[in-house]
Amino acid sequence: MKTCICDKCNTEIGFDIRKEVIDRDKNGEEIIEQFFICPKCGARYTIFISDQFMRKKIAARKRLKRTAEHYNPALDTALVKEMQRHFKKLKKRYNK
Repeated sequence: MKTCICDKCNTEIGFDIRKEVIDRDKNGEEIIEQFFICPKCGARYTIFISDQFMRKKIAARKRLKRTAEHYNPALDTALVKEMQRHFKKLKKRYNK
């Protein structure tokens, strides 16, 4: 099991990743937060927030990597950057 150190109480935390539906978009699609919680102080650490946009980008990256002859590193990098920007927006929107 991978571990990290809690920023608030310096406790070593084993990753027990949880998922929670935190909202729904205008089409009723789930917005899901993946996170873990420090068992000592209760600090919550968001790992990822997925909405329909993020799920489509993840699927696009999987298709891109499926066959080596069609893999385009520049396109993959662009997808990752787009996902990172969107993740920051989601974190801000949901105060995570």
